[in-house]
Amino acid sequence: MNKEKTSKTLIVFGILLIITVLSTLLFLCLSKYDSNQWDNVLLSFGSVSLVGVAFLIYIKEVRVKEKWSEMPRVGKFIFWSMFVIHSLNFVDQFMTVFIFN
Repeated sequence: MNKEKTSKTLIVFGILLIITVLSTLLFLCLSKYDSNQWDNVLLSFGSVSLVGVAFLIYIKEVRVKEKWSEMPRVGKFIFWSMFVIHSLNFVDQFMTVFIFN
């Protein structure tokens, strides 16, 4: 993969992350005045985690590729911890909005 395509992909992930964080903050501010907006806050927060999971998959499968076996155990532990935490947060937020409310 050439560097130009890689940098464009990272820019897209950055833009998606900025959009989801800003929407989370916007809905959080709106929920102060309208309690019905709290579901939107949870959805936005779950979207941040979804973008985080997609970014971690991209890092592992595209950027690291064959060098994964050379990565130290601490790096693998940090990666998998982040992956599991983001995944569980995404599932929790969406279940809270669509099932429990």
